[in-house]
Amino acid sequence: MVRKSTMRREATELPSDVSSFVGRKAELAVAREHLRASRLLTLTGPGGVGKTRLALRVAAESRRAFPDGVYLVELADVDDPSLLPETLANALGLAQQTARAPYAQLRRHLADRCALVVFDGCEHLVEPTAMLVGNLLRAAPALRFLVTSRQSLGVVGERVYTVPPLGMPDFDQIAPATVQASDAVALLVERAADHVPDFAVTDDNVKAITQLCLRLDGLPLAIELAAARLRSTSVDDLLVRLDDRFRLLVGGSAEALPRQQTLRALIDWSYALCSADEQALLSRLSVFPGGFDLAAVEEVCADESLSAGVLDLIDALVRKSMVTLDASPRRMRYRLLETIREYAAERLAEKHPDPQVVRRRHRDYYARLATRAAEEWCGADQAEWLATLRREHANLRAAFENTAAADDADSRQTAVIMAVSLQWHWIAGGFLAEGRRWLRRVLTPDTDQPTVSSVDAMWLDAYLGLLQGDLNTARNRLNQAETTADTLGTTHAAGYIAQLRAMAALFGGDLGTARSFYETALAEHEANDNEAAIAGFLFQLATTYTFCGETKLAAEACERSIRISEDCGERWGRGYAMWALALNRWLEDDFSGAEDLARQSLGITLEFNDQLGIAHLIGLLGWVAASKGDAENGAHLVGLSDALREKLGTPMSAFGPHLASCHTRSQERLRAQLGDDAYRAAVQAGAKLDAHSVVLEITHTEATPDAAQPTLGVSSLLTRRELEVAQLVAQGLSNKAIAETMVVSTRTVESHVRHILTKLGFRSRAQVAAWIAEQ
Repeated sequence: MVRKSTMRREATELPSDVSSFVGRKAELAVAREHLRASRLLTLTGPGGVGKTRLALRVAAESRRAFPDGVYLVELADVDDPSLLPETLANALGLAQQTARAPYAQLRRHLADRCALVVFDGCEHLVEPTAMLVGNLLRAAPALRFLVTSRQSLGVVGERVYTVPPLGMPDFDQIAPATVQASDAVALLVERAADHVPDFAVTDDNVKAITQLCLRLDGLPLAIELAAARLRSTSVDDLLVRLDDRFRLLVGGSAEALPRQQTLRALIDWSYALCSADEQALLSRLSVFPGGFDLAAVEEVCADESLSAGVLDLIDALVRKSMVTLDASPRRMRYRLLETIREYAAERLAEKHPDPQVVRRRHRDYYARLATRAAEEWCGADQAEWLATLRREHANLRAAFENTAAADDADSRQTAVIMAVSLQWHWIAGGFLAEGRRWLRRVLTPDTDQPTVSSVDAMWLDAYLGLLQGDLNTARNRLNQAETTADTLGTTHAAGYIAQLRAMAALFGGDLGTARSFYETALAEHEANDNEAAIAGFLFQLATTYTFCGETKLAAEACERSIRISEDCGERWGRGYAMWALALNRWLEDDFSGAEDLARQSLGITLEFNDQLGIAHLIGLLGWVAASKGDAENGAHLVGLSDALREKLGTPMSAFGPHLASCHTRSQERLRAQLGDDAYRAAVQAGAKLDAHSVVLEITHTEATPDAAQPTLGVSSLLTRRELEVAQLVAQGLSNKAIAETMVVSTRTVESHVRHILTKLGFRSRAQVAAWIAEQ
């Protein structure tokens, strides 16, 4: 039973503070008052003044005023204005499952929402951001925006608040107690204490600290960079060196220092304090538009010119506040603040003999990552791979753009392969629209000289189109793929082309044609020994069999898919096979069996955060509840599934008349059981439920806050699935018992246990149990 009290959950959580928030009480009060008075508040100011930090704190303190959520949209790594609507849609949790333009999807979704959207870092996209914000403000009367930018947007009704530097000490009242009461000094002291634990304002250093904060104009980033230097120098020495550098940059006129020049001077000086190796590495790190991990740095940035190890250099740059540490429960990642990244990019262009070498290594690294993800998709680490690709999305995009923009044929071919390799990132990860954009880009110049990979790009583009309900375009692309394959004399894609023709027929309601093409596809995949493809599409064949009345064949197809998935540890296709089998059981009036299978499938689908799969499964559970006479719960679930599909922009009708008929019949049954008014109220209540909380309740899964997740040491050694097995081993369960608990084969568990022992260097299960206890 789904409780009505389940609360709505935000699609994008605001990031938690890694370091303490110091001061800004007056600024917070002013900004919150401005946000109450205006639907668009823009925080402006120079780089490093703390616009983002202030905006996030204002947003966090304003959550209760926005029942439909507070959403953060980071624009630092978005260079293409056309990606703005799509980036906002991603932040709102609107998966790209529709052919509808992102802007139209946004207008429809936000029309009645009382939500706050934080656009962070808009200065390079002022005009397109202004256009998007202005249009959405008119379309959604309860929507508000909080924007950070170095210049205002110029939208009618915009309230602009120039974020001031931190409060400065009074030079005429120099005493430790009064000086430390200022926000600038308080920040310097707190950050310096991170490096020098006993650092404090004293009678001996109070004058120098006051002068230092004044020279830095109270800019938070400048103060934090200076604080890092206090690890190895005194405040007096720091002040002297800083003065020399400032006079060098501005010709001795300290009074005329613009704040941006002050910040640049400090970065210049901080850069000068780095060793030659640290400088070289920092400049190379500028090729990462998103975050990065140590493995990526070693592959992209390391070469024989660096005398020190990459880990030591990264550690030094983190200590010097040139590189920011993004510690998470799962893995250690790093990033450059955008100001520092821009500075580092200039240094790369000036100092490196051939900057393109580093960019090519970045391109090649992420192209290899995409290829490896495709090769290893059908295995136990699917969910981990999907999380990795989502995490590296900005880097993957930059690598693709670098590759696709090249003039040589080899680079263009690499771009085609990269777009195709990310098939499951597009489909299971929810990036259908961007996937189609990549594919169209590589196919346009590739038309005159198509390759075997071009055929793959064509059928994949058709696949994404079908998932968006764009049947006509998909059919045309399949015709092109088939013609190109014939011209090239290749048959490697015949199974996929037949499979997608079947899918188009099924969505169009032609069961006979769908069945024929699916059976042809199965024969082609079997001839090519392509078990990954078989496991991933058998649920579609099973669904077709089900609607043809061949329930036994449908069950056999699902069971075969599950067996194949168990053998290799694959999960995504298995989840959909269980959904198809649950549908079969429901139509056979085996309601308990259908419900059990749907719950298990939902647990798997949750691992991938597959919103379309979640919508289908919640809807199916609603149909089961209707059949069992659990009318109110059924109406809640049906209402929630409809709301999810509306959010995705893909109605049930997009998946063919037969599936849509199941939905319609269940709705009619629920209406008959409850009556029109009660049915309508229950559906509306269900639409307002938080899908994530509902799924956790249905699958009996406990929500675990990030802070309670396993430590970095655990996660960096074991995959999520291996960690789950290790925890069951620690409970004393046998492999057979673990298999029953996880609903997998004993052989799969045995494989996981072997991997765990190998990775941890252990010989016994007792050692695993002890290690888990330590964690």
